[in-house]
Amino acid sequence: MAKDGRTLVLYTLDHYQADIEIAIELDLGRQRAWKAAAAKRYKQTVLFHWLEQLEIAEEADLTPTLALHLVKGWTGRGIDRAILNKWFSHPGRTAADKSPDHPKQADWIEKYQAQVVDDMKKAVRDMRAIRQAAWR
Repeated sequence: MAKDGRTLVLYTLDHYQADIEIAIELDLGRQRAWKAAAAKRYKQTVLFHWLEQLEIAEEADLTPTLALHLVKGWTGRGIDRAILNKWFSHPGRTAADKSPDHPKQADWIEKYQAQVVDDMKKAVRDMRAIRQAAWR
């Protein structure tokens, strides 16, 4: 994924654990918001992992819009558009210069959906274990 020397630091379980440890010290309202934001960031990382896997395995020309459609197809929800733009936009590419892979999106959604859903469930289990350990 990191094309043209661009890199993006994704949010790991270690980051999540650190955020949960911070959340423990906050008041209840902020604690809930902090934990929800941390969970969202980690789930987003799982989705970016699958976009990367698809991009490599299928030799896909992913654009921000195509990546968004894939994520919505897999999860029923969107993902941070600013990060999609940073990762998948190509300088000089216009809306008229669409990826030739758009027609393949339904096939890719179907092909990868079970794996993505399984990884999302695993992420939720991993986050739950971290939260439970932190509150003991």
